[in-house]
Amino acid sequence: MQKQFKEVITTEAQLRAIMGTPSEVVKNKTITILDKHCRKFIEHSPFLTIASTNAKGEADVSPKGDPAGFVKVLDDRTLAIPERLGNKRADTFVNILHNPGVGLLFFIPGIKETLRVNGKAQIVTDLAIREQLAVKNKLPKFALIVQVEEAFMHCSKCMIRSKFWTDIDPGIRQKVPSLAEIIIDHAKLDAPVEQVEIYLKDSEKNHLY
Repeated sequence: MQKQFKEVITTEAQLRAIMGTPSEVVKNKTITILDKHCRKFIEHSPFLTIASTNAKGEADVSPKGDPAGFVKVLDDRTLAIPERLGNKRADTFVNILHNPGVGLLFFIPGIKETLRVNGKAQIVTDLAIREQLAVKNKLPKFALIVQVEEAFMHCSKCMIRSKFWTDIDPGIRQKVPSLAEIIIDHAKLDAPVEQVEIYLKDSEKNHLY
């Protein structure tokens, strides 16, 4: 049963009464192309997240990472993102087949600001595109092409509050369950942790591309 709450905001007017409205600078910082600043940020970004929704409006966010510059700017309104080896769930891609709208969030390690890009996506297998996205002479089987509709920088406040790049706990690995432990519980596997860890480490080592 869904948890019930007494005071729920249901209209933008209610939201704005509490939050207020953005400044003119914030309103005007959104651009509709990838200018030189966006291009430079993407060129140095090794990691991004992709938000998408399926035909029912159910949301998903997926991480993508590779050497910095793995996302290619084809022109000032078009991005190409390679698809590497993974678990074959293909949540993002199946969603895009039903609803092409996506939101991208680019990160650069050590940089507190992030770049947000929104647009429409399609899945392509063009060889010329895949060749541009090759790593270690291995081509992705397909690529995600994003037609950019808006782009803007996101300020650093969330990174500062979280100390995301500056407050790394050296003992965090002992405080958080390992992926092997979590998978065993979530997938109800009848296998020892050590066996699953061996499988995961092999996948990380030998099946990146």
